[in-house]
Amino acid sequence: MFNIFRRKRKKGNKAEELADKLEIAKQKLISDLERNGMEFLVTKMSCKDEYSDLILERRKIDKSYNSEDSISWYAYQRSNKLNSPEDKKKLLELLSNEKYSGYKKYTYCCLSSICSNTNDKDLFNFLIDKVQKEEDEGIRISILSRLKDVIKYSGYNIEPIKTLVKEGTSDESHAAIKVLSNTNDPEVEDILLDEFKITNKHMKGMICGPLSTVGTLKSIPILKTEYKKTRYGFLRMAIDEAINKIESRDRSVH
Repeated sequence: MFNIFRRKRKKGNKAEELADKLEIAKQKLISDLERNGMEFLVTKMSCKDEYSDLILERRKIDKSYNSEDSISWYAYQRSNKLNSPEDKKKLLELLSNEKYSGYKKYTYCCLSSICSNTNDKDLFNFLIDKVQKEEDEGIRISILSRLKDVIKYSGYNIEPIKTLVKEGTSDESHAAIKVLSNTNDPEVEDILLDEFKITNKHMKGMICGPLSTVGTLKSIPILKTEYKKTRYGFLRMAIDEAINKIESRDRSVH
């Protein structure tokens, strides 16, 4: 019996030691991503390798497969936080560097994060111009994916985004709808409501997000009608939240 307990204790100690080593490897990666510049970051965003060879050993113990195991997951988390002019300048340089042409998707993604975190109008318009010119759909969607939180008032060119909602591929249209959040363009509410009326329940729920930022009391009857019709929990919750935000914004204006 003593030997059984000793074996269990050793197994537990082994798991703890493994966890400690993985934590050290993870923190080193995080530190490297913060210190090593934009070239390092964009290359790591494309890397699907695990951040440590010991991940495979851990999987034998807990049978888990997590997205957090990959180097790219931490690189994307880092890219979300970018906001400095120096990083913006370097990323723009990388777009012109033939050596990094294969990393355009990730470079644009980083620039979109900076745009979102700083509400940079010139950068927004630059990126929207690239959405129209880049031929790769994955690159176009990567650019759009982080622009929804930008406050797009006077001077922000959202005309191409409105066009993409109607004429883009399914994935482009979905991404463009999200980008129509946080604007004062009076046409946007009607565009979102038109899409809301004709699309499926999942998309209706997604449209509620941007609609909650631009909608007026005109949207309320349409949302309430759909609320009564649907039994889809996510959609009912999204509609309820959108109605509350629209009504709250209307009260604050008046």
